[in-house]
Amino acid sequence: MSATNLVLGPQNVRAEAIPAPPLRVSFSWTLAGNFIYAVTQFGVLSVLAKLGNPTVVGQYALALAIAAPVFMFTNLQLRGVQATDARQQYQFADYFTLRCLSTLVGILIIGAFVALSHYDWTTKLVILLVTLAKAIETFSDVIAGHLQKIERLDQAARALMIRGITSVVVFATLFWLTRSLIPAVLAQTVTWLTTIALYDCRVVSRLLEPAQRFLRFSPATLKSLVAVSWPLGVVMTLISLNANVPRYILENKLGVAELGIFASLAYLLTAMNLIILALGQSVSARLSRLFAEGNVRSFNLMMRKLITFSVCLGGAAALLTLLAGRQILAIVYRPEYAEHADLLVVMVVDAAIMAVGSFLGFGMTAARSFWPQVPIMAASVISSAGLTLALVPRFGLMGAGYALMIASLIRVAASRFVLDSALKRVS
Repeated sequence: MSATNLVLGPQNVRAEAIPAPPLRVSFSWTLAGNFIYAVTQFGVLSVLAKLGNPTVVGQYALALAIAAPVFMFTNLQLRGVQATDARQQYQFADYFTLRCLSTLVGILIIGAFVALSHYDWTTKLVILLVTLAKAIETFSDVIAGHLQKIERLDQAARALMIRGITSVVVFATLFWLTRSLIPAVLAQTVTWLTTIALYDCRVVSRLLEPAQRFLRFSPATLKSLVAVSWPLGVVMTLISLNANVPRYILENKLGVAELGIFASLAYLLTAMNLIILALGQSVSARLSRLFAEGNVRSFNLMMRKLITFSVCLGGAAALLTLLAGRQILAIVYRPEYAEHADLLVVMVVDAAIMAVGSFLGFGMTAARSFWPQVPIMAASVISSAGLTLALVPRFGLMGAGYALMIASLIRVAASRFVLDSALKRVS
């Protein structure tokens, strides 16, 4: 079937032949980029907590909790599929075109949900604006997937830093001036659109081969790519639901203010999560090549190092939380948040378990084991939801923390089994 190409950006320019940096350099750049972005997004939450109130934080958290699962599905985890496409099955234009179409579907789904929801008009507008912001952000994700594939994560990190710093400055300024989420989120949306258009797209244009484009409308190819990637879309949706289902239940059972406290504590773990994400993204392309070559020994060695690192990192974070959790919460937020220091300890332990599960997930994706990840995450979501419903009435916010921790243990055990099975098939 014929394909229609649309040229965006400078053409007739040869792709820059810049060698990929060493793994430690890629990790350092990725960690720095993710860390700075996490700090800026935490800055957004901190501004809301300092200048607003738990209800405002809860509105923003609710908007993210609604938008995230939908885009997790419609994104189809194209970045992971793209980064581990060691056999070059698809072009960058195929991934970018599919991302355009799937993002539009995500916007329509959330728009329909909001129209039928019971929320007040202010909350509905916040949800729609956050949805628009996250939709724009999806384009930077697929561009980063190409950069990850060619191991130019330094470029992806620079783009992330620019987007994070500019957006938090604009968001904080508008919220300080207006004390309203609506103009602040709108300004954040415009900032993301501008930085992606002026920086991300220009970077990837220079690194694409001359014959490659941004858009390529080939129905047969797009259909094939959807068939390959949609199981990971389901997986990412379930991962998002696994984190957000307790928040839905908390909002329903305890109110939006309690949800704001839970979300604020959870965000303190972002730095730890982003270290794991940075390392996983840095090794994904390399793991996929080892698997494609049948080098199981080196694959397993790298996985053991990753899991050991996550355990050590989690142990250090748990110790820090035990010793200084109350002080951290009082300084970063307000004194009343310090009353939930015990919950923060539980959430740190859960983050350490999830870190192991994340590395196993990167391993399964590198091994192109997409479908088996669906039942793994489905079991985790079901257990998380059931345990949250059972434990929150008795233990309050702490019950949600216990539920997440148990669900993470189920995910780790099942993921280890699937990855071992995949490696046995090529050994």
